[in-house]
Amino acid sequence: MFKVNRTYPAPKSLSKKARYDGADVHEALQECFYGKCYICETKNPLDINIEHFKPKGDDVERAFDWDNLYLSCSRCNNIKLSKYDNILDCCKEKVWDRVKLLPGYSYKAKKITVTALFNDIETQTTAELLEKVYNSDHTMSKKLTSAALRTQVVKTTQKLIKNINEYYEEDTPTEQKKYLIEKMKMMIKRDAAFSSFCRWIIMEDAELGPILEPFMD
Repeated sequence: MFKVNRTYPAPKSLSKKARYDGADVHEALQECFYGKCYICETKNPLDINIEHFKPKGDDVERAFDWDNLYLSCSRCNNIKLSKYDNILDCCKEKVWDRVKLLPGYSYKAKKITVTALFNDIETQTTAELLEKVYNSDHTMSKKLTSAALRTQVVKTTQKLIKNINEYYEEDTPTEQKKYLIEKMKMMIKRDAAFSSFCRWIIMEDAELGPILEPFMD
């Protein structure tokens, strides 16, 4: 999960309290969330949902509250539903450095490693949700879609690892190293797909971690 800076004022259509998924709401959320599902970090998912961070129930104010609307893919929305209410709010705090995410190293990786780094309820619940998102196999559908998601993550992180390996080659010129650092910066930006995974790979590196951590806002 990644930090989101929500824009204001709220989309005008919300004031009518007729629908919370108007075109202006979609456009505003796409901008705020960089076109990414806020949970799994898939970029430009094929099936987009506008999710209520806190379940709306019969609460009209909550249903049309701009601060309660989040961009998610349909899969993550289905997994979260109302079962994971007490999760970290990516619009209020950095989440990536509270839950450690590390990918597998094969396109057919069996598991992604999800580690809660703090003991508070919100962090623990967020880790449980991410574990379910990336590793669930309780139904055949979830098993197949989580495997496909892990493949996407690994394809992205392998590009980063390729850059890291080239950076450390003895015959890599200084100018090329600078170029590779710039490429790594692009992959750890909040708007990049699976940026949290890329950040944790970098943070595990003794040399690159201190160089690139200042760019992990």
